[in-house]
Parts: sequence; structure tokens; C-alpha cells
Amino acid sequence: MPEGNSIYIVIALTFFGFLALAFILLYPVYRFMKRQERMADDWTADAIARRQREIREARGDGGPPNDPDRP
Repeated sequence: MPEGNSIYIVIALTFFGFLALAFILLYPVYRFMKRQERMADDWTADAIARRQREIREARGDGGPPNDPDRP
């Protein structure tokens, strides 16, 4: 009787061990990918325009950042 049940225990331990190993190995990859996505969001057209607007506001002029007509 114990031998019949032991195969199920081995299968269950193998399955959960595989899941644990996959999580341990793939979680750092997931974190890296999320960090890269956040960094890439800084280079969208909206983010670049927002930074340029903040620079203009900080300088105190309403013109474009590199206006050749301004002294």
C-alpha cells in the first residue's frame, strides 16, 4: 500500500519543485524587464515633451529651449 501512494508523492514533489525552480529563476528576469520598461517610458514623446516644458518653465521664458532669436 505505501508503494502505491509514494508515486503520487514523488509526482507532487517534482511538480511543485519545478514550479519553485521556475519562479526562482524567472523572477529576476521579470524584475529586470519591468525596470527596463519603466526606463523606456522616460523616452516616449509625451515624457520628452514634459521634460522640455519643465526646462522652459524653470528658465522662466515661454519660448522654445534653443530659440536663436533670444540673446
